[in-house]
Amino acid sequence: MLRSTHKTIAEKIASELKLSEKDTQLFISGSLGPDSHGDFPHQTGKNKKILHRIDTARTLFLMNDDECYGMIGNALHYIQDKWTRNTPTEETTLTFDDSLFLQFINQSKMPKKAKENYLQTANSLLTIKEKGIESWFNHSWGIWHKDYSSCIYVFADILELMLPTLQPDPAITTNKENLGTYVRSESFKKSVQEAFIASVRSNFLYPKLAGYPVAMHSLAMISPPSDHCDPNIDLNLVYRLSLEIARHTVSKSQQFKYSDSWTNRNASENKTQMHLFSIVPQYHILIPRRVEEVQKERNMNYADNRREFLANWPSTKESLQASGRYSVTWNTLTAGLVELLKVEKL
Repeated sequence: MLRSTHKTIAEKIASELKLSEKDTQLFISGSLGPDSHGDFPHQTGKNKKILHRIDTARTLFLMNDDECYGMIGNALHYIQDKWTRNTPTEETTLTFDDSLFLQFINQSKMPKKAKENYLQTANSLLTIKEKGIESWFNHSWGIWHKDYSSCIYVFADILELMLPTLQPDPAITTNKENLGTYVRSESFKKSVQEAFIASVRSNFLYPKLAGYPVAMHSLAMISPPSDHCDPNIDLNLVYRLSLEIARHTVSKSQQFKYSDSWTNRNASENKTQMHLFSIVPQYHILIPRRVEEVQKERNMNYADNRREFLANWPSTKESLQASGRYSVTWNTLTAGLVELLKVEKL
């Protein structure tokens, strides 16, 4: 997206949100900032950065730090580039008239299914604008680990990163046989088992995110379709998407229907608060059911899930190794973690 278009969108959003002159300048500056950072391309591979900046912006807002406006503007820059996909400006017209925007979609020559998908997203954003984010998202939902195995695999990911600290001897960590011996040792068990079992239980039995953080994560991760696109619709849709993300990031707690960590978080709570960017798509999933309901079910089924995983482990292990998706180190560590599961006290 052209720098001038980023600026136009930022100015309009600032006007919609009735930001002060100072906050407007911070917001515009933040919206333009990434073009000076050089971390191109901006349209791909920036989801974690987007989520981190949104989360940071909300934390700063709740701390009454006006740098929140620059931070959210920065996040929106990457979202806007993701949607416009380097579209030539002569192909697009930015309109702030919502009825005209819907008309663009209805008059598009895209296939029926693509048009329906665009209309669904557009109508959702316009409903959020009119009635708030609660009209689009159920506050009782959460994002959970997909299954029992994902709770183990994510710990293996972390353990692989921590391995040089846990075991500094490269003669052990870089040799498959030595590493296998190490993960079967009492030293490995004492260092890892307690934290590992606690992590698996916590990740399986509690949502990673709940309430408004889930809604904000879901809103920020709305992406353009990969099979069809209309540059004019994309530009006008991402303006409205940017507006709602900004609105619900820098709104006071009174503007939200419910109260949770997103509306009332402070600096001390932030130390333990799960962050938007901590969601890993391969391990996590939104479950559109009440958190309490899912948690009750998972508590009841925890032992059965553990038992089933262990029973299937021999074939699972072969599949993981054959897939080539994970490193030899990761596979060795995961096998060691599974051995620790076998002596877990239920």
